[in-house]
Amino acid sequence: MPSTAWKEVVAPDEASRHAAAAVAIEAMQQRKNQRFGVGRALHRKGLCVTTAELEVLPGLPAHARQGLFAQPARYPVWVRLSSGGVDRQSDRRPDIRGFAFRVFGVSGASALGGNTEHQDFSLINQTTFAFATSEPFFGLVLAAGESPGALLKWVFASFGLIGGLKQIRKMAATFGKPFGGFACERFASTLPLAFGPYAAKLRLLPPSGHSPLPDANADWAADFARHAAQGPLVYTLQAQFFEDEQRTPIEDASQEWLEADAPFVDIARLTVNPPPHDEAAKRQAEASVYDPWQALAAHRPLGEVMRARKVVYFESQKGRGAVS
Repeated sequence: MPSTAWKEVVAPDEASRHAAAAVAIEAMQQRKNQRFGVGRALHRKGLCVTTAELEVLPGLPAHARQGLFAQPARYPVWVRLSSGGVDRQSDRRPDIRGFAFRVFGVSGASALGGNTEHQDFSLINQTTFAFATSEPFFGLVLAAGESPGALLKWVFASFGLIGGLKQIRKMAATFGKPFGGFACERFASTLPLAFGPYAAKLRLLPPSGHSPLPDANADWAADFARHAAQGPLVYTLQAQFFEDEQRTPIEDASQEWLEADAPFVDIARLTVNPPPHDEAAKRQAEASVYDPWQALAAHRPLGEVMRARKVVYFESQKGRGAVS
């Protein structure tokens, strides 16, 4: 059985730092809106939205039977695939790729208070978050949102000459990581969430039998549609549970939870349909919110970076007039 001894540590100045970051990110978002039209602060370029079905698997171990996964069931889902940048840029440009989905038909206490009828999950094609805390991440986002020169200036001002060079190499490796397409890659939450009394990270394994196609990065949406045209794409959703603060820390977002220390458990199948032709439905799905805080209380996001997301995402949603 995994441990329930996880804990969160909230710094005294955390609320003020998160509020300041939200104001700065929302101001950047408004500047980008003037150039690209109204959109998100991050993951601005939506590549594809489609429908899916989440099937909670039977026979889960007791610690995995929590919240949404308490019993076998099937739920309708919206999926949004995206590029992570603050600009709308060519698909050929290196970027973080996002796989977010909203599960409908749930009912229970909400992580935000009151009740909720849906559960959101947000994953990317990385296994860890870029930094241990949110402060340097938002610094990077704001600098990158200005210009390449501003980004370099921020890196060296923040990390010094040697540290800055190391950080540039790290960012180059992250953004330059080969990406084979949304039907061929793994995606991960990178950050923990509650699983009832436990804590876990999530991983989504791609469908079997799909390989990267030539020139896929010319148009990631078209590439996904080509794979989906072969039949529904069946992904495997897995949970990886907290063991202890040394191997699976809650507050250090940059430390990977190694599979050797915390094995993954299959918890659900996500069957994704080909993109719909209904333009009104696609616009509705694209305009919606995909926020890990739009969640059951049983799956409350955990850690400082997740707490920062709560504040910053809310301001961003207001900035584009999103409907939760």
